[in-house]
Amino acid sequence: MDAGVDAVLLTYSRSTLYYGGTTEPSAFIITPEDYHLFVMRGLDSVLEGTWLETDKISSGSGYGNAKEWLKNRTIEQGRLGMELDIVPAAQYFKLSALFPEFEMLDISGLILEQRRTKDSQEIEYTKEACRIIHHGHQRILEVLREGMTELELSSEVEDAHRKAGHEGLYFMRQFDFFMGRGPLASGVNLSKIAGKLRSITGVGLSPSIPMGASTKTIKKGDMIVVDIPTHYCGYHADQSRTYILGEPSDICRTMYGGMKELADRIIEMLRPGIRCCDLYAESFTIAKEELGMGPYFMRLGTDSKRVPFIGHGVGLELNEPPLLGNNNHEVLEEGMIIALELEMSASIGEVVKLEDTILITPEGVEVLTITPRELHQI
Repeated sequence: MDAGVDAVLLTYSRSTLYYGGTTEPSAFIITPEDYHLFVMRGLDSVLEGTWLETDKISSGSGYGNAKEWLKNRTIEQGRLGMELDIVPAAQYFKLSALFPEFEMLDISGLILEQRRTKDSQEIEYTKEACRIIHHGHQRILEVLREGMTELELSSEVEDAHRKAGHEGLYFMRQFDFFMGRGPLASGVNLSKIAGKLRSITGVGLSPSIPMGASTKTIKKGDMIVVDIPTHYCGYHADQSRTYILGEPSDICRTMYGGMKELADRIIEMLRPGIRCCDLYAESFTIAKEELGMGPYFMRLGTDSKRVPFIGHGVGLELNEPPLLGNNNHEVLEEGMIIALELEMSASIGEVVKLEDTILITPEGVEVLTITPRELHQI
């Protein structure tokens, strides 16, 4: 694929992992004919884990080595491709001074496009992340009780994930992003939405990270949404399930039934070649005209605006292209992994959510998340 550049310089850990099998501090320089990975620290670790040829790897200070390597190949000016959407400003200015003869071009879109479809190994890693996330939801069924706090429940989920193999972090391609361990909210907190996400967030423990579990006590009749992701060998699973202590209200039961039916129908529509914006539009048509869920579908808190997407890609980052949104004309392709993310909200605290990680196959889809998709009543 022609990137329109003379060389590419990669430093972001998710990219060095994707192209070189390592997240050790490195500068990965690539031309149409050759490449070299300059490892700033951790060379022994890199050599143990990478699939790159060993003569293409060496230790060094990084950027200066990359410039010298290009010079030895008579590439002393031209266009240098970088991921400018995530390169810090200080690093950009440093590299601009080091490569004054080069024009810096953004190739972030190209890299994300190359990552859109997954190979068999990436699919297996994602399936394992889905197995791990299921352990957390199994733990909820064992420990959820009236009187425990959201934080206590979240810690049980997180502990189960870690024991099952979760690597403890997840990655978002967004500056200054923070979310704690992931959204978990109950009762009135389901309707309190922080600004970083267009989804259920919870309120967290303080204004420092106003998302995720809080010290609120879970009461009988509370709806509870758990959306804590997992990460395995670089790849993520994204899943939400809704729980209720005791009997759900009539409206919550109705909303969940409509949401589940809508999710099932969208899953049947998923296939290579369908446009993301068409999926989004059709979901609203079904919700409003066929299921009578129009007033509730994709509402957040007390905001009258609707969430502008019903899903997103999942891979080396938790949220990546394609976005299943109202203005996205991209089409789904075989090998894409997406999260279908549906929410409904009535009044304060009457909120339900269902989210699954799904593989697009030649025939349709394979739902990779394995936790039962019903409303879990305890």
